[in-house]
Amino acid sequence: MSVDPAVSSDPALSNDPVLSGDAALSGDPLASGNPVCPRCRAAAVVAVVRLPHVWTNASGHAFRVVSEVLLCTRCDAGDQAAAPVLACFAADGSLRPESAERLAPGLRRWAARARPPRPAAHAVDAEAEAWARGEL
Repeated sequence: MSVDPAVSSDPALSNDPVLSGDAALSGDPLASGNPVCPRCRAAAVVAVVRLPHVWTNASGHAFRVVSEVLLCTRCDAGDQAAAPVLACFAADGSLRPESAERLAPGLRRWAARARPPRPAAHAVDAEAEAWARGEL
């Protein structure tokens, strides 16, 4: 998650989700050139949506942030919203320009329901403790 404390007119910080074309059209989802999924550690990410939103810290200060939601062929196999997108990759093995028309509606539906991930409380606590020890 990238943090931008300043109010910006940057289109990346608008309220609209942004799909990453690099990951969305990356070809074979298991190829070594694909992004690695942080959940399963496989090179199986086929799409990324960047979601601008506001995060309020414990002191009550609001920060504009951009979070990424990844679509992984392994982790999201059971997600009904992801099924049409994953089916396109499974059927074609790679995406060609002629596949884009079939892929686009499913990709839009998946992106529309994507939400910023919530950090695990234990991970936040561990990071705060590491910071207090001077390790960050």
